[in-house]
Amino acid sequence: MVINTWKETVPLCVTIVITTYKRNSTLERAIISACDQDYTDIEIIVVDDNADPTWNHTVSSIIKKVETDQDRKIIYVKNQENKGVAKSRNAGITKAKGEYITFLDDDDVYLKSKVSTQLAKMKECDADFSITDMLLYDSKEKLQEKRVRNDLTNYRKRELHKYHILHHLTGNDTFMFKTDFIRRIGGYKKIDIGDDYYLIQKAILSGGKFTYLHECHVKAYLHTGEDGGLSCGQKKINGELKLQNDKKRYFSILTIKEKCYVWMRHYAVIAFAELRRKRYAAFCAYAFLSFLWNPLGFITMIFKHL
Repeated sequence: MVINTWKETVPLCVTIVITTYKRNSTLERAIISACDQDYTDIEIIVVDDNADPTWNHTVSSIIKKVETDQDRKIIYVKNQENKGVAKSRNAGITKAKGEYITFLDDDDVYLKSKVSTQLAKMKECDADFSITDMLLYDSKEKLQEKRVRNDLTNYRKRELHKYHILHHLTGNDTFMFKTDFIRRIGGYKKIDIGDDYYLIQKAILSGGKFTYLHECHVKAYLHTGEDGGLSCGQKKINGELKLQNDKKRYFSILTIKEKCYVWMRHYAVIAFAELRRKRYAAFCAYAFLSFLWNPLGFITMIFKHL
C-alpha cells in the first residue's frame, strides 16, 4: 500500500496581516519583525486604513524601504475610505493566499520563532485556531504583564467558552487560524472594540478545534491616556458596555460565582478607563462596584497590576 505523504512534505504558506493607521516608526518595526521570522514561507499583507494621501505615501514608502532592505515582496492594500481595524483585517483575510493566517498590530512585534513554533503546534494538533502567551510592555520598554494561561486545560466547547467569557482568549497578535476556517466563520465582526473577543467566541461556538501554545513569541505595547485611541477613554467604555451585554446572553452556562467575577471584571475595566482619563470620582464609583461584586477577585486583580 502506498501512503500519500505530500501534505507532510510540501511547505505551508502562512499569511501575516498587518493593519495600520497613523503609525510610521512602529509600523516599520512591525513589518521588519514579520520579515525576520525563521519560517521562510510567509506572505505579508499590509492593509493601509489611513485613507489620506499623505499617510498613504508614508506607508507605501515604509513598505518599499523594508522590501529593499529585507529583499522581500510585501503586498500593499489601500482602503479608499477609513474602515476601521476589523474590516481592514477582513480585507487581509480576503486577500490571503496562505493556508494559515495570523495577525500583527502596527505597533507590536513578533519574536523570531512566532510563526514557526505556532504553526508546528497547529499542525501537531490539526487545530483550526490557536493562541500563544503574550508579553505586554509600556512605551519605555518596561515589562508590565505576562499574559499566560496556566489554568487553561479543558478545550471542550462549553468549558472553553466559559473560560473565554471569564478571562478573554485574546489578543490579535497571538492568533493563528487555518485560513479556510476563519473565512468559513465570517472573519472579524465589523466592530473595532472587542473584535478579537468576538472572533474567538465565533471560533469556539462553531466547534472549531482549538490549541494553546504555552510559550510567548509576541511583544505587545500598552497605551495609556485619552489620546483618541480605541484602547482607552469613552470608546473603550462603550465597547465594554456592549461586550458585557453580549456576555449576559450566555450567563446561563455560568455559576453564580462566575457571574460575580464577570461583573467584577466589567466594572474594573470601566474604572481603569476612567482613571486613565483622570476622572477620579468615576474611577472610585466603578472601583467600588467592582469590589462589591467580588472583593477577593478585585483585590487580586489590583495586586496583579501593581
